[in-house]
Amino acid sequence: MSSDKEVSRLISKSLDGSLRAEEASLVQERLAADDHSRAFAEISGVIQNSVCSLASLAEQGERSIAPGLSKDARKRLSDSISGEIAIAKKNSTGFYSDTGEVPDNRVTRVENEGSKVQDRHGSGSERKVSSRFTLLRKLGEGGLGNVWLARDENLKRNVAIKEMNFEALQAERSWVRFSREAEITGHLEHPNVVPLYQYGTDPKTGEPFYAMRFVGKRTLADAIQEYHERCDDGDCDPVILHRLLSAFQDVCQAIAYAHSRGVVHRDLKPENVALDNFGQVIVLDWGLAKLTEDGELGMQLSGSEHLTDSALLQTMAGEAVGTPAYMAPEQAAGDLYNVDFKTDIYGLGAILFSILTGSAPHANCLITGDKLTRSGLKDMLNAIAENATPRPGSIRPVPADLEATCVKAMARKKYARHDSASALADEVERWMVDQGDNKARYETMRTECRELLAGIQASVRDLESNVRFMSHLPPIQELIHVTDSGELGRWRERLASIFIGLLQAKREYRSIGYYKLEGDQFSELVRCKRHSTEFANVRKIPSSRLLSGTAGDYMMEVVNRNPEEVHTSFAGNALCDENASKYESTKLVSGVPVFDEESEELFGFVLIECDIDSVLRDSLAKRFSAADVVVGSDCGGVLMHANREAGIVEESTGRCFRQKFPVFKEALDFLESKLEYIDGRHHEVYGARLWLKHLADGIVILMSQKKVHALDEFG
Repeated sequence: MSSDKEVSRLISKSLDGSLRAEEASLVQERLAADDHSRAFAEISGVIQNSVCSLASLAEQGERSIAPGLSKDARKRLSDSISGEIAIAKKNSTGFYSDTGEVPDNRVTRVENEGSKVQDRHGSGSERKVSSRFTLLRKLGEGGLGNVWLARDENLKRNVAIKEMNFEALQAERSWVRFSREAEITGHLEHPNVVPLYQYGTDPKTGEPFYAMRFVGKRTLADAIQEYHERCDDGDCDPVILHRLLSAFQDVCQAIAYAHSRGVVHRDLKPENVALDNFGQVIVLDWGLAKLTEDGELGMQLSGSEHLTDSALLQTMAGEAVGTPAYMAPEQAAGDLYNVDFKTDIYGLGAILFSILTGSAPHANCLITGDKLTRSGLKDMLNAIAENATPRPGSIRPVPADLEATCVKAMARKKYARHDSASALADEVERWMVDQGDNKARYETMRTECRELLAGIQASVRDLESNVRFMSHLPPIQELIHVTDSGELGRWRERLASIFIGLLQAKREYRSIGYYKLEGDQFSELVRCKRHSTEFANVRKIPSSRLLSGTAGDYMMEVVNRNPEEVHTSFAGNALCDENASKYESTKLVSGVPVFDEESEELFGFVLIECDIDSVLRDSLAKRFSAADVVVGSDCGGVLMHANREAGIVEESTGRCFRQKFPVFKEALDFLESKLEYIDGRHHEVYGARLWLKHLADGIVILMSQKKVHALDEFG
């Protein structure tokens, strides 16, 4: 047969009974060979039967089917023919096939009429697109539809197919939402918006679906959960946070592009952001998107009445649209006419909140239980609409600048939020850049702290070396055995002159003494001391002023050690000197036992008292990159506090670290059993410890890149 037009003419003649015998045989041959011709014949028969039925009714006196057909008759005719044609299409074998190879035993085939195009001869022609998708497995499901992994049989690639679920199919508004989502998504051509390949209707079921790029099943919500689980296990990798914030910037840019086209997403949350295996970020689920009347896309689609917001808003007025856990106050209040670009800014801030804390901003408003009742949902939405904006820092420690950005984006008043999604992305990017610089400054601060600690450690080792050397001086052993008072005086003078020489050479040493111990009673044999206010004044203590009494805990710890084994500690007033100045409450004391070389019996001990403030003052005189440097001891509290701008601002307060500087609590807790504290998340605080006595006493140095606020005596 020469053409489809000829077939159509002959089928029409067969319906009115005017077909000749030779023509009838040609029609039968064509129908047997071509599925489309058979389908056309069936549909033509339906139309013929419908018209004949109506004509019969007219002959029987049906007034609505008079010549010219009334409006009611035309509608009945149209409905009758449309219904019969739909049934014929479903039963036609030319539009679908069933292979039984997929989970729901379905292969979807869609055929769409293409637009007219110019062929090489310049004449207009039409192209038809036929696609075949084999469903493989379900990827997920939501309130509106299910998403399947499917195989595009034409291009031999995997795609994602979204279709409406059973509940959505029962609601007319869901059909509108599904159509809106497909067409809006198709118009948003951006690297971070999921590309839509094809929209069509399954000819067997009549249900709509669309095919889009398959981006995998991993979402931003999965990545956030994994990051915070790592942090809870002590493996808080800053690189992962950097990746999450980079993905967040991509989301912001996608939303900024949508806003430029006049589209408001209205359902931003980590679950609607897909992450592929190569770092690409894709924003999904535009089913609740709103088109602004003056936006480019809104005006472009103004001819499609079902895609405009007017009808949809009329049916949804007073309802909350979105996901409650991430919902803006105006959304929770059901004020849909007040929902605009700033609502998406709040949603982006809610995603940032989740990145920083690991939970949704309104998680505390959620009603627990297996099922959320209507009254429970109303209470939850009222709480979101009326409560103050949550702060990430109320859940876990977060960087202050990043928290401020998040709180600004989630401000209750829309005018207080960022002006655009791009502005929010830029602010986060600036923080990330500052973090890179901050990390470099942190490493510099870490080096400076180690140098400071090394200087203090050298002073402590020098102190221990000197006290050990003093215990081996000849006068030490001579004073053990001398009995003549005149000889005793001469050996005391010789030892005192050596002690005075040491004090003059070491300005940080406050005193040095040689002590005899009998039982638990001590007595001073020789003691030299620096004046409490005139540091250059060094003198020997007269015999009449030498101390004696019951040995304290520190003295007993010294004499209980082995020969040449030095014991150094913050002993406070180790000598029970009633005249000790306030500065001696934090002095560093180093002692070593003295044994009789002949009998090898314990005789006494030598002690040197060091003014640690003097050591620290010299060490902190240099300029540091850290904003604040605080040095303290476990027993004596804060020893010295230096500020980068003001220099040394406080020394030897004796106030407990935790009371005076609560900002250092985490670092101090860590340094109770470790030598170094590294702030891997914020790069703000660094701490190091020098042990003087294992797990009991030591010097702690803490540095902060930001100025710390010390509490006064009343806290």
